Amino acid sequence: MCEFYCHGNDFLVSQLLETILIDCRLAERGEFTMRAFMNKKIDLTQAEAVGNLLKVQTKEAQKAALWQLEGKLYSRIDGVLEKIKALRIILELAIDFAEDEVPEYNPADIERQMNEIFNDLSCLKTSAHTGIILTNGLKVGLIGSPNVGKSSIFNAFLEKERAITSNIPGTTRDYLEESFDLNGYLIKLYDTAGFQETADFVEQKGIERSREIIAGSDLVFHIISADIADDEGIAMEITAPVIKVINKVDLLSAEKVNSYVQMGFVPCSTVIDGGLNELKRVMLSQFPSIDSSADTTFLTNIRQLACVEKALESMHRAMTSTRQNIGIDFVAFDIQQASRACEEIVGSVSSEDILEKIFNNFCIGK
Repeated sequence: MCEFYCHGNDFLVSQLLETILIDCRLAERGEFTMRAFMNKKIDLTQAEAVGNLLKVQTKEAQKAALWQLEGKLYSRIDGVLEKIKALRIILELAIDFAEDEVPEYNPADIERQMNEIFNDLSCLKTSAHTGIILTNGLKVGLIGSPNVGKSSIFNAFLEKERAITSNIPGTTRDYLEESFDLNGYLIKLYDTAGFQETADFVEQKGIERSREIIAGSDLVFHIISADIADDEGIAMEITAPVIKVINKVDLLSAEKVNSYVQMGFVPCSTVIDGGLNELKRVMLSQFPSIDSSADTTFLTNIRQLACVEKALESMHRAMTSTRQNIGIDFVAFDIQQASRACEEIVGSVSSEDILEKIFNNFCIGK
């Protein structure tokens, strides 16, 4: 392997490459990291952490990626695998020496160990929401009727005139997306078309796209306005947490603002200092309080989450079989499947398709 440094002149670089590539080839995407993984210098979660570091946009995302690169997620998974291994040994002994007395096999103790493993996996699954948001950003959708001030809030967060605003209803006819850094966390903000009945085909398409965006959001701000009294709400099912926001509170008396707060609304204004503070506080509340604790561990992508979910399903079947006294062979098989799912996370077992998908997202030279 060789790495060349030369002047940045495009012609000189092309001449150098032309000469070198007669007998050599360029490194493929993620090839060096993949070689480190294949040579067992790092595990698959650490390899994925390298990929995360290549695309981080905020300090907290960088911190999470570095912790994973240091092997903290691997250590957590390895701890679960050690517990599964100890359990498998007991079960295999009980199967192989079924006619003999095996003092280590105690159904009550087996169930206790399985419960412990199940709880460890459940905690990892719970961490995935936080880890994925830290890595990819918190998707926040702004919804509401026309003219409630969604685009003004959108611009105020970005501190620039990204969206066109006017008093004409339906100014925003398609969704807008922008990202920004909020106290070290990545926020992906979506300004959607105002929800209303309309015969305009273009506006209908914009509302349809807005519904799709909201369906994939992690947090939704449902905005009403202090100067629009007949807001009809949003006729759609939303799975993400929905925060009710009363905008343009600068037009209201303090008493009226307080009454909205008592009803669960978050006050907001884009024309007074600190008018977005409460919305920012709500956004930040979706993230964990991250410190330097060695116990801080997150799953950071859908692949890892899918593996943990498979392990949980296998453990659930094993626990059910144990309680129903179905047979130790079935229990041992499901425990083995749980182990295999956990091994997939760290790359002890993995398919070529999965590896190709992971490392193809890297840049050349990593």
